[in-house]
Amino acid sequence: MHVRCCAYILNLCVRHGLDELRTLLEPIRGVIRRIRAVSSAKRIFKHKCDEYGLRKKVIALDTPTRWNLTYKLLLDAIAYRDILTDMYNVSQASDGQFITNDHWSLAKTVHDVLETFDNATHIFSYVYEPNIHMMILECIKIICYQANLSSQPRSFYQETT
Repeated sequence: MHVRCCAYILNLCVRHGLDELRTLLEPIRGVIRRIRAVSSAKRIFKHKCDEYGLRKKVIALDTPTRWNLTYKLLLDAIAYRDILTDMYNVSQASDGQFITNDHWSLAKTVHDVLETFDNATHIFSYVYEPNIHMMILECIKIICYQANLSSQPRSFYQETT
């Protein structure tokens, strides 16, 4: 099997897993979409960044075809967690919907898993140097990480699916 085929297979596996989690991560995506689309939300985001002492940043949106954008979205969202939580909870309070610590716990877990896959994909994608030995090592890391993850409780995921 070609190493590049492994990267493609890994991509298919990650995309399938993210499809399963799409609705669970939707509140975080929703607030980021709102900040990017609505000028008043952009102003509030900038004001809150100043209030929290953070640099204003444009958080990338993800797409279903590029899972690594979900990884980058979660990386930025976790850094701006308090601001995004405040903005979502204020805008959705009338509907009784809130971003909770469980949402952020899931986001952190998904981010950590995607980080493992992102590292592996970069190694699988090397072109100008032999990397089969590194590919095997990355596959072992993924297997060990998944084994460790599967031993942890998954109550939030099970309650919401």
